[in-house]
Amino acid sequence: MIRLVFIIFVVSAAGYLGFGEEASIQEQLATSREQIDKIDRQIVNLLNQRATVVKKVGKIKAAAGLPVKVPSREQEVLNKIAEIGARGPLPAARLKNIYSTLLEQMRDWEEEQ
Repeated sequence: MIRLVFIIFVVSAAGYLGFGEEASIQEQLATSREQIDKIDRQIVNLLNQRATVVKKVGKIKAAAGLPVKVPSREQEVLNKIAEIGARGPLPAARLKNIYSTLLEQMRDWEEEQ
């Protein structure tokens, strides 16, 4: 009986002192990482959808003899992204940087097509 009381005391004290929080933190991280993985799958699917349209645009431009790079259009897209993302939490400047990389990669890929 004394041993049982001692075990209960140690387990209770460990929880009180925060020793049991490690599992909770790990569980929270695992859940958050699962959410990120799900979102990443959605982002990849959307990027591939965007690439399909970029490929189509590339064919249209090539047939018309138009350049792949259109700086005014790229700036228009970046401004629109900043407007869409204005509610945050990611600052508009970060979104524009991310999207600048996306546009560059899509443009380079369009040129390769």
